[in-house]
Amino acid sequence: MSYDVHITKAEHWVYSEQNPITDEDYEKIADLLDMYKGLPYISSHGKITVYRADERVFGLLIQIAERIGARVQGDDGEYYDNNGIEYPDPPDYLREDPRADDAKKDEFAPESSTSALFQVDDEVMHPKYGRGVIFHVKGTGMDTEVHVAFENGRMQKKLLAAFAPLTPIKR
Repeated sequence: MSYDVHITKAEHWVYSEQNPITDEDYEKIADLLDMYKGLPYISSHGKITVYRADERVFGLLIQIAERIGARVQGDDGEYYDNNGIEYPDPPDYLREDPRADDAKKDEFAPESSTSALFQVDDEVMHPKYGRGVIFHVKGTGMDTEVHVAFENGRMQKKLLAAFAPLTPIKR
């Protein structure tokens, strides 16, 4: 399983802005975020979201959440904790900054989601959102953002190409 997981202080991650992670909270976890520079996360709307999360990072996310009185919650609303479950240590590549050099970028970003593969009008497949069409590409390298229309344009998502589980559909 690999999808987005959120560290939130709210009852449900969609309400994180009502009970946000504060600057003081970030000071409490700065050492962990600095140690794991390769953790693909974004801090927005009062929460921390980790892209393409799997059981290899859940232990670290739980440790971060416990320090700030938060919880780890999956996209579908399920919570993760250490009660009766022992998660493995995070992989070593997360200790390295993926922006350090091009070799590390290629090692960190999955082959199927490198930004060079994506162009406007390309069709892609996402495991959660299904088939989509890219309508805008912005940025370069690890900061490349692709805007994808799913469900025949009814749902639009902005995704970071380096972290999004997108697979190009060959024409």
